[in-house]
Amino acid sequence: MDGPHDWKQLGMDLLDRAPDNVRERLDPHGGLGPSAPFDNVFNVDGTPAKPIPVTDANADAMGLEWGYVLHDHGIEVIALTWYDAGPIVPWDTDPLSRISGTPSLWDSNRPAPIHAPATPLKITKPVAPAPAPARSRITR
Repeated sequence: MDGPHDWKQLGMDLLDRAPDNVRERLDPHGGLGPSAPFDNVFNVDGTPAKPIPVTDANADAMGLEWGYVLHDHGIEVIALTWYDAGPIVPWDTDPLSRISGTPSLWDSNRPAPIHAPATPLKITKPVAPAPAPARSRITR
């Protein structure tokens, strides 16, 4: 997701190294495409627009509602209109979980408002290929 632009769509390419069963569960019909940046954003003078970095100094003025901080153990989700910090969503959270979009529920003193799906995602490790059979040596 590193790039000098805003994103029009986050796609399946973000899951390139995910196990096949995870990709199939998230996109069973193969209809989701790759991530795509906005490519038609221009200033009023016709020049291509450049991204505006978000900082503590300008975040309020930009009207941002959510912030995300990536940690080794998960992603911190911050409802910026309510809190200065948020709960951590562990990286192994089932991506098919039901996640609340109600900002007031994202208090850092409570667990993240996430409900696991009725059928949990089973993550399987890829099966290693079988070793090649030993070649017989012909001796004379």
